[in-house]
Amino acid sequence: MAKPVAARSFLSTCLLVGVAIAGLFAVDTFLARTERIESRVEAARLFSEGQALLRQGDSAAAVERIKDAIEIERGNRDYQRSLADAQLAAGNAADAEATLKALLASNSTDGPANLTMARVQVKQGQFPEAISYFHRAIYGQWPSDAAADRLRVRFELIDLLAQRGSKEDLLAELLPVEDQAPRDLKARMRMGKLLLQAGSPLRSADVFRGILQEAPANADADAGLGDAEFAQGNYRSAQRDFQNALRLTPGDAAIRKRRDLCDELLTLDPTLRGLDPADRLSRSSKLLELTVDDATQCAGQNPTAEMRVLLDAAAKNLKARGSAAAESNLDLAEQLWQLRGKDCSEPAVKDSPLALVLERLGR
Repeated sequence: MAKPVAARSFLSTCLLVGVAIAGLFAVDTFLARTERIESRVEAARLFSEGQALLRQGDSAAAVERIKDAIEIERGNRDYQRSLADAQLAAGNAADAEATLKALLASNSTDGPANLTMARVQVKQGQFPEAISYFHRAIYGQWPSDAAADRLRVRFELIDLLAQRGSKEDLLAELLPVEDQAPRDLKARMRMGKLLLQAGSPLRSADVFRGILQEAPANADADAGLGDAEFAQGNYRSAQRDFQNALRLTPGDAAIRKRRDLCDELLTLDPTLRGLDPADRLSRSSKLLELTVDDATQCAGQNPTAEMRVLLDAAAKNLKARGSAAAESNLDLAEQLWQLRGKDCSEPAVKDSPLALVLERLGR
C-alpha cells in the first residue's frame, strides 16, 4: 500500500508546484501588463506636455519632451510625426527630415508624414521636391476624415504656388477642387481671385458672376469681375464692373484707379467696335505717336539702324490719311514696340495704357 500513497503524494506535490508556477506566471503577467499600462500613461503624459509646449511656442522644449515619450513607446507613429513637427518649428529642418525619412521608409503612404516632409522641403527651398511630397500627402492615407484632409493639403499647395507665381501649376491644382471647394462666400471669392491669378480669367469671371447673382450688392465681386474682364481685354465691360463697385464703395481709391485706367484705354484703343474711319485713324495716330515717344526716349541719342528706319517710317506715316494709313500706323506701332523690347534695357511699364493696348494688338 506504500506505493499508491507515495504516488498520490508525488502527484499532489506536482499539482501544487504547477499551481504555484501558474500563479507566479499570472502575477508576473499582471505586473508586466501593469508596467506597460503605466509606461503608456507616462509616455502619453510626456507627449501631452510636449504638445502643450509646442502650442505655446516653446518648440525646443517640446522636442525634448516628445523624445522622452518616444523613448518609452518607440513604435508610436503619432509621437514620431509630432516630433518632426516640433523639430521643424524649432528650426531644425534637417532633424525633422531624418525623423520623417524613417517614418516614410516603413509607410510611404503616410499622409500626415508626407505633408510635414513637404513643409520641410519648402523650408529648405526645395520646391520641386516639396510639390512631390504635397501630392503624396494628397493621395496618401489619413487616419480620420481623409477627404477633408486631402482638400486642406491641396489648398496649402495652392497657396504656395500662388505665392510663387506658378500659373500653370496653380491652375492644374485649382481645377480638380473647383467643385469641391466650400461654397461659402469667402471661399468662392478666394477661388475667383486664385483662378484669375492662375491665368484663367474666363473661369474667374464665371465665379464672380455666380456670386453677383446671389448677392448683387457685393462690391468685391463687382471689382473681381472687373479684374477678370480686364485680363481678357474687355475694357468696356471692366469699366462697367468697376463703376458698379464704386457705387457701393465710392471711397475705394484702388477701384477708382482701375476704372480710370479703363477710361484711358477706351479713349486710346483703335480696335474697338463701332468706331468710324476718322476716329480709328485719329486713335491709331495717337497710339503711334505715343509709341514713337517711348521708343525715342528709350533709345536716346544713338538708336540702332533698325530703330532709325522705323522711326523715319512712323514720322512719314503720321502725315498720311485714310484707312490704309490707320492700318500702317498700327503695324508700325507694333514693330516699334517689339524692337523697343530688344533694344532698350529699361523695361516698359506693363500696366500703362500704351503697353496694354499694344499687348492686345499683338494677341
